[in-house]
Amino acid sequence: MNIHLTGRLLAAALLCLTAAGCQGEEPQAPTGGTLSTQEARAEQQCIEGVAGVINCATGNAVLKRTEKGFAVSGLDNVKEDGVSSQFKQPVTSWEIEAAIGGIGDKRQGLHLAARDGDQVISTLRIGLGTEKDQMVLAPEFTGTAGGSAYRMNVYNNGQLQVSTLADMDRFFRPWWWDFYWYWWPIRFGFRNHLSMGSHDPISTGACVWTMSGGYQAFSVEVDGKLISGDTLELVEEVGDGHYPYTSFSAIDVKAAAKDFTILSESIGVAKK
Repeated sequence: MNIHLTGRLLAAALLCLTAAGCQGEEPQAPTGGTLSTQEARAEQQCIEGVAGVINCATGNAVLKRTEKGFAVSGLDNVKEDGVSSQFKQPVTSWEIEAAIGGIGDKRQGLHLAARDGDQVISTLRIGLGTEKDQMVLAPEFTGTAGGSAYRMNVYNNGQLQVSTLADMDRFFRPWWWDFYWYWWPIRFGFRNHLSMGSHDPISTGACVWTMSGGYQAFSVEVDGKLISGDTLELVEEVGDGHYPYTSFSAIDVKAAAKDFTILSESIGVAKK
């Protein structure tokens, strides 16, 4: 299915703490409520996932292994219900491919959080806007005192199409065709960037969130122009003198949706 979105950068207040690296609390959600900064240590339903990953239901969610992957049901509250991917050893990158349906029925969206133990180190809110098929992307990075700026990069077939800097108090509003009802498929990713050398524009330890679809899955409005691409990347701008994280131990995905199936999942293990 072809997916199309267009977006623009708008100002919005985010709640931040001064902290090292990309560490920080979940900012206020656009449709009510905030994510907890710590994952509850209650009894959980867990399933062995890919090598090195344990997938655990959170809140009222239920996990079931199917022919397609892991089906997650009981997703009624974006603040509590979801799935936590817990890693047996520290990792530097994570990605899932998921089929998601019925976001519009619940009107709460998704929240993603990367954790190092109980400490949330970066978050990404995916909320619903005020118009049909409008979504709100709001990352939180705090690798700079008072909150980190971040860069939005748009790629198509591996080629950079546009790169634009956003202040930490700005968020991104795209329109994704059929966003309210069904996504198929979509990939979410997170990594702690490891610099490739002095010419690498991304700092070591910078938090990076990604969203990917098919060929020219979306278009974004930058400086009055529509740019098409298949991958959207939100990259933390780490401030000088800070000591960012270089690995993480879990990713929590919480959602309010009718259908959610994890089709695949992969990780990159941190070098010792």
